Amino acid sequence: MRNRFFVATSLANDPHTEGMHNASKIAALGGIDSYILPPSLDYEPFYEAINKYKPRYIGLSYRQNENVAVAEVFKVINYFVTSGLVTENDDVRIIFSGLPKTIKVLEGKVNELPLKIILNQSSPRPRERVTETVDYFEIVQDREKIIQQVYEELVPKGIELLNQLADEAVRGDDYKNEPPLDVPSVAATSDYILRIKESKFPVLRSHFGIPDKTIKPTVEGIKQLAEAQVLDEVSLGSSDLSQRYFGHPEKFETLKNDGGVPYKTYEDLVKLYQASRYGNYPGVKPYCHVVDLVKFVHQCLDAGMLRGVHQAVPLFWFNELDGRGPATVRESVKEHFAAVRELAKNGIPVEMNDPNQWSSRWAHDTIIVTSYALVSAVMTMCGVQNMVLQMQFNKPKETGDYADLAKMQAGMEMARRISMGRKNPAPIFRETRTGIESLSADMTLAKWQLARSTFLQMCMDPHIIHIVSYCEANYAARPEDIIDSSRLIRRAVRIFRKHKQDIMKEVNVPIVQERKEYLLRECEYLLREIAKLNPRYEYCPLEAMAQYLGDEDVIATSIEKKIMSAPGIINEKYRGDFITKPLKYGMINVVDDYTHPRVITEKERLNQKQYESSY
Repeated sequence: MRNRFFVATSLANDPHTEGMHNASKIAALGGIDSYILPPSLDYEPFYEAINKYKPRYIGLSYRQNENVAVAEVFKVINYFVTSGLVTENDDVRIIFSGLPKTIKVLEGKVNELPLKIILNQSSPRPRERVTETVDYFEIVQDREKIIQQVYEELVPKGIELLNQLADEAVRGDDYKNEPPLDVPSVAATSDYILRIKESKFPVLRSHFGIPDKTIKPTVEGIKQLAEAQVLDEVSLGSSDLSQRYFGHPEKFETLKNDGGVPYKTYEDLVKLYQASRYGNYPGVKPYCHVVDLVKFVHQCLDAGMLRGVHQAVPLFWFNELDGRGPATVRESVKEHFAAVRELAKNGIPVEMNDPNQWSSRWAHDTIIVTSYALVSAVMTMCGVQNMVLQMQFNKPKETGDYADLAKMQAGMEMARRISMGRKNPAPIFRETRTGIESLSADMTLAKWQLARSTFLQMCMDPHIIHIVSYCEANYAARPEDIIDSSRLIRRAVRIFRKHKQDIMKEVNVPIVQERKEYLLRECEYLLREIAKLNPRYEYCPLEAMAQYLGDEDVIATSIEKKIMSAPGIINEKYRGDFITKPLKYGMINVVDDYTHPRVITEKERLNQKQYESSY
């Protein structure tokens, strides 16, 4: 007899784990415990967990290349049978979640598998999506009550005017007639801040990198984007192996590669950059690597990249914390500091995109705001001359309009105050984007959602918009998708400007301002607790705290002691034993109980038993 227990893993080191975490929360409402494994190429811990827990519910997930997905599903299911871990007589429900294209391929092959498997292509309608998950877990008691509760969390009350404007933005696909971006001055092609100042729109960037055996499709795609004049900045989507083994082309011959363009050598970087020397000459930057970051900065500069762009570097992530790299958190924090200092020394604007990473792990809003303050402290102490702060809206997708506006306003306010810790504070440039998870697989609906999200983002007066193409719930964006999404976003910007006065009335409402003030108070408490980890700490105004917060040991210790933590962190060593939940307007808090929640303050959270040894 199998236990009412859920064990799930992403396949082939896929870092997209939010869906599994959301499923585990629904399982908990039905009285089902869960164990979610960190991304890995090694399935042995997954097999050991199945052997230990004997779960009735087994989840597999993969949101990248469909060919890799199919191969990995067959590999895992066949191992279940050949090892005797799971047999056809066992009382199990195995589910696989993936992109629509992957599901379609698997539908034609599912009969070849030795075990029955449920293929999950989630409905674009929130209530139906919740119902599918509840029924997968065979939840009978309080079924309708649970569906309604989760649905209300998924669809918080928002700003009605944005719905009407989104209708206008997509009506008749007239946005396709948007003219191309202007060609910047020669000076602006190598000066990011000048490019921002010259542009009539927020400057536009997008991830782009085609998974393939060679870089050729990506080279051709970059040229197509440049000639279409739809981007100011190409954020090169690097493959998994490129991030780990750049400069070692022999590794690409034997190891699995996925997730983006497989550049292997310096010569590849040159070719990718040269492809952008057309049209409006967009700058090119790669993903931040997980090893040899400082060395890679100079290889990129020599190839022509990192000029007229900014570079993103994580603070806590891309290591054992999220399974994306081999280093410990402490080791990678040290390397991330070194990379930020090197970028600063070379005058390259820097973004530290940690708030987005926390949002993917169901961190509560105070952690997000605190993350903005911490990255500001690090960039301040590392001498960054121009700071970029990215605000990812609709993430997690349960976040509401008012919650987003309050959280982002508080984050920017904290970052500004912390940046005052230097005699000549660096200017802060605001970057916004849509959370991919909020987009529907129904691409007609996704266009509408992208336009609506853009209106919400414009309330923060961004200098930069990171384009998330409306297709990305289905597949990685191709050049034609990015071109179309750029036009849609620019149309939304024009409409926003026409209705700005009416829209901005919704930004300063009491709901937003009261939540902002609450988050500022909670964040200040948390920052002072983190600053106390520095042996030099003395009480001071927030404007002088960067000197205590922007320290490698303090940052690493803050997560080792779980002061900075989230329930969606898969590595148990760093995961906090607390519950987060979206409450009214999609505002995410720490609560004492998921079913009958009471909001927990940061002081209460840190004084819980599991933190006592930290103080």
